[in-house]
Amino acid sequence: MRVLYSSHTYLVGENQKKLGSMVAQSDIELAVVVPHLWKEPVLGTIYPYIDKDASYKIFPTRILLPGNEMRFIYLSLDLYMQNFQPDVIVVENGVGALSYTQFLLYKRKFAPQAKIVFFTWWNLPYRTRQPFRTIERFNIAGTDGAIVGNSEAKVIVRGQGYTGPLTILPQLGVDIDLFSGGDGKDIKERLGLHQFVIGYAGRLVPEKGLRVLMNSLDIFKGQFDLLVVGSGEMEDELRVWGSTLPTGKNLHLHKSVPHAQIPEFMQAMDVFVLPSLTTSHWKEQFGHVLIEAMACEVAVIGSNSAEIPNVIGSSGIVVPEGDSNRLCDALQQLSENKPERLDLANKGRLRAVEKYTNEKIASHTIDFIEQLLGA
Repeated sequence: MRVLYSSHTYLVGENQKKLGSMVAQSDIELAVVVPHLWKEPVLGTIYPYIDKDASYKIFPTRILLPGNEMRFIYLSLDLYMQNFQPDVIVVENGVGALSYTQFLLYKRKFAPQAKIVFFTWWNLPYRTRQPFRTIERFNIAGTDGAIVGNSEAKVIVRGQGYTGPLTILPQLGVDIDLFSGGDGKDIKERLGLHQFVIGYAGRLVPEKGLRVLMNSLDIFKGQFDLLVVGSGEMEDELRVWGSTLPTGKNLHLHKSVPHAQIPEFMQAMDVFVLPSLTTSHWKEQFGHVLIEAMACEVAVIGSNSAEIPNVIGSSGIVVPEGDSNRLCDALQQLSENKPERLDLANKGRLRAVEKYTNEKIASHTIDFIEQLLGA
């Protein structure tokens, strides 16, 4: 079975682990089309990672508009379809993406026998937006299967008129060997973490609920070290807030680090917090950082924004979004009850192992592809 994938996500070596697992678990011959580069606001320019010993082929391909997921297109005459002749094509850039339209058109000419699948995270109601509504309708009409990253995305896609095969599955899993438990001793010594360590990692933007977290810690009774790893527009605001904290309450703000370094920071945390907020233009689509923290055996607290409760399940604490008092209560509870904290840490690790490894995501993806071909 020949499968052709496409997404800028697979420029990153860590994200390619799912692909390797797909090949390891099946007789799939896998090729992956990725942009020749991608531009991110925080991370800057990203270039393709190529593992010469990989069990799949990566085809870096020039694009226009790098960094614009909806509008970018590949500068290729056949997107490798003539020679590869895929049985299935999976494009992970959203149902309305121009690159998906491009794959649909090229499929008609070069691989008409192939089934084609889109992946989307989009979990907000659509507003009128031409010409993309027209593009979405065209893309949906030519689609054989859909993978959506969360339960609300399923509702959105069905509301757009897609009636075909569909499964709910996150785009990526977690490497449970890399993300695993540890004492975080080196990071604690280097950063001077001596109190109850509350952690956050990700973009430093208002919609991630960082002001809610700050307000909750303003009323927190007891000492703490808040370890924040990330970059973004709220960095200065966080620093100013941190400078006003009383003795025994400390902010440790660390710039974004390579993904492989995230586990050692998480291992230094007693609890990980993701207090995301729903806005008019965004709500949490999954919260991948949650399953990384869970895999690292860190107790997690999340808001009830969008998909977060489904990710955490009964393996953490969910509080109402925007409620700093309830968030403070949850933090207070876990700071004062170490046995409960350790119990949630163990449950989180078990949930990550059972549901969210790269191997599990790969296996479910293969099952869906085989069902499409069987149908």
